[in-house]
Amino acid sequence: MMDMVARGLIGLIAAFFLINGLIFWFNQEAQYAMFALATANDLGRASIRADFGGFFLAVGIMSAMAAWKRCRWSAAGAALLLGLALAGRAISLAMDGAVPGFAPPMVVEAACVAILLWARGMWKAA
Repeated sequence: MMDMVARGLIGLIAAFFLINGLIFWFNQEAQYAMFALATANDLGRASIRADFGGFFLAVGIMSAMAAWKRCRWSAAGAALLLGLALAGRAISLAMDGAVPGFAPPMVVEAACVAILLWARGMWKAA
């Protein structure tokens, strides 16, 4: 039963990150306000597409693999990426102080890391 819950939650994580990654690739303007982004030219749009889209898609693909195959290493990889993002936000919080809207992304990232590591710990080594 707990395995199905873990797989379902990680499947939702995968869907969230895959959808957002694809939006960054194909309709990034829709993400500008949500992520407080702006770009001046095509090179900036290419960087956003590569960095944000690539990050979100990598987390989404690893999460999907973790949920589908109960792959501990995929869960660990997705947790690592999200943990690094969370660490970057914590550094920004320490260096720049709190700004409006800083908490929700940190909560999402921390919850995703916790879910991924919980499932990883539950699944047997392959």
